[in-house]
Amino acid sequence: MGVIPVASPFDYAALFEVERGRLVELLQGLSAGDWERPSPCPGWSVLGLAVHLLGGDLSFISWHRDGHYGTPPPAGLDEVEFINWIDELQIEWVHSARRLSPPVVVALLHWTATQIVETIAAQDPSAAAASVSWASSTPVPVWLDQARELSERWIHRQQLLQAVGEPSDLRSDLAVPVLDGLRWAYPFRLGRVVRSPGAAVRVSVLGREFGADWMLRSTGDGWMFSNEVMSERMAEMSMSSEQAWRQLTNNADPVRHGQPAVIGDPEIVSVLLETRAIIGVPKTS
Repeated sequence: MGVIPVASPFDYAALFEVERGRLVELLQGLSAGDWERPSPCPGWSVLGLAVHLLGGDLSFISWHRDGHYGTPPPAGLDEVEFINWIDELQIEWVHSARRLSPPVVVALLHWTATQIVETIAAQDPSAAAASVSWASSTPVPVWLDQARELSERWIHRQQLLQAVGEPSDLRSDLAVPVLDGLRWAYPFRLGRVVRSPGAAVRVSVLGREFGADWMLRSTGDGWMFSNEVMSERMAEMSMSSEQAWRQLTNNADPVRHGQPAVIGDPEIVSVLLETRAIIGVPKTS
């Protein structure tokens, strides 16, 4: 896997505050009918997805601030069983909270934001004490878990925007930090492809809003990001900023959003196209 730096690249507490401000602004502007619209999350309305976000907040505060693990998974679950268990837990929460009105949900999301910002600010971002399964099989610096928490909320806001017929919010102040965290799925997923040391792969994000150029280099037994621009590359993938976040989070529709452009080593190209910064087995879009 790639060598994940110890130092945090962003102030995630401040970024979370910006993200939550935009979510609350969006929700406060919805009509009564908007709340009942179906969201891209199957079976959940806009209100259901907002309630899911609230549940994530309350769980984060209880766990990271109060040390309360109220719903530990059953022992001995494999990855598929764990995913099924957590999906059922989330469905149970959304179902249980169905009596909450939109104004109550918005007020609670406003309250939990302050608690989460304070909790994140109190954490040691460099401590190798976090688990992010799509980036590493071993503990990672806490800042990457903070990036994961930010990205989850940012992604759900994009889904809410889609549900009410609005375009994605790709302003770079949040989209760049989100993608900078999600990119760590690439060296980890490429770990199953063994190539000679120095072999290079390039992933490019092209867009009006922002761009990125990620070079990956083989170490012989893994892959890592490199600041060196290598002219000879075994594979390349380029995509728009819209495609990039959707591709990495399993939100892409090839018909609606198009496919990334890829060339090179077929095995590496296959991994790049399958890479997702989500829990579970990556799936081709």
